[in-house]
Amino acid sequence: MEATFESAVEGLDQMGASVQERGLVELLARHGREEGSMLEQYQRFAEEASSPAVRYLVKLILDEERNHHRLLAEMANTIAWGWSANSPAPATPEIFPQEDAGGPLASETKALLAAEEKDRAELRRLRKQLKPFEETTLWALIVDLVLLDTEKHTRILRFISDHIA
Repeated sequence: MEATFESAVEGLDQMGASVQERGLVELLARHGREEGSMLEQYQRFAEEASSPAVRYLVKLILDEERNHHRLLAEMANTIAWGWSANSPAPATPEIFPQEDAGGPLASETKALLAAEEKDRAELRRLRKQLKPFEETTLWALIVDLVLLDTEKHTRILRFISDHIA
């Protein structure tokens, strides 16, 4: 089921939301409407661009924008319904309780963080080797984008680590 802003607006009334909660959900919903319009533009651009490279790159953006739209709708649902278990639509879960710092979740998080950091170093080496191809291929840009995602993954894993310690 797709997260929607309509469900969040409905939750505001059903849950008797506070002024602050209403303001946050309304801000997220307005942003969602604007982003929805932008998604339509990206979709059209991806379909109509004559360049295969442009279509490829715009589809990358479109995929991420769709994910952003979903994440913001899930957040709005959590705020509107009081917490994720109340929401009939997908919602952002509450922060997990403190876990045992020496448990399996901690060791798995640590291992994945180390793997992401190793991956980042390897990608940086690869990126340097692609310098001669920057003007003739998309390869360097793609590695740059993967590096940005690696930074995002590292941030997520550090968040997990900070909350299970």
